[in-house]
Amino acid sequence: MSKLTIAEAAAKALSLIGEPATYKVVYSKIMEHSLYKFGAKDPLSVLRVQMERHSDSTSWSNESQIKLFTKNEVGEFSLLSESPANNKEEQVKTTNSLELVHQLANKLKQDTIQRIIDHLYSLEPEEFEFFCKRFLDRYGFENMQVTQRGRDGGIDVHGQLEVGISMLHVAAQCKRYKKTNKVSRPDIDMFRGAIQGEYQQGIFITTSSFTKEAQDSAFKRGCVPIVLIDGETLAEIMIERGIGVSTSHIPIYDFELDLV
Repeated sequence: MSKLTIAEAAAKALSLIGEPATYKVVYSKIMEHSLYKFGAKDPLSVLRVQMERHSDSTSWSNESQIKLFTKNEVGEFSLLSESPANNKEEQVKTTNSLELVHQLANKLKQDTIQRIIDHLYSLEPEEFEFFCKRFLDRYGFENMQVTQRGRDGGIDVHGQLEVGISMLHVAAQCKRYKKTNKVSRPDIDMFRGAIQGEYQQGIFITTSSFTKEAQDSAFKRGCVPIVLIDGETLAEIMIERGIGVSTSHIPIYDFELDLV
């Protein structure tokens, strides 16, 4: 659950109260249900200011575009049941602005994932093996080497991975397959047979994907476990770890009086 703003916490509190209430009563309900954690020395004043800013009857110059409350003649706040059409439009516009930013960020991420996958498809099989070697190096594996072609026995890259106080011997198979050519269970079984007894961990990396049977056979009791990394997962890890991917940090501002 995302963190509520002061105004949102007040609206939630009023909803729980179910009738008009002063900001002091609202504050008590916020504290009772832990709707917001205030950091100011005078939280009551901060709450009053925020509720006034979000009230349809405020005359403050720094009023909020989003109107959540109305206030009666004795100073009690209520939730707005209806608001003018233009206020509704402004409220929707303001409320959705952050959501739009997240949607654009997600679209940029998906576009980057597709660009990575398209690039991987363009590589020759041997180039893809060297790419996987560099990827595993950057991820944290050690002493990774590409096996000489023709002598791999199903092992394309091998090296070590430090896990706690242990050093595991790991081997990877790297298949630059077309999207329609899924890795099947026999592929996993053959790879496991090639590394059984010499390696403690297997990694199968492909640009395509894995069949359900292949996924089910990746971890079998008493056998070497095989980590499966398909094209989309590979791209996701590259983005998460910053492997071949740069990021631009754009600040998103939201004024919170409580933090002053």
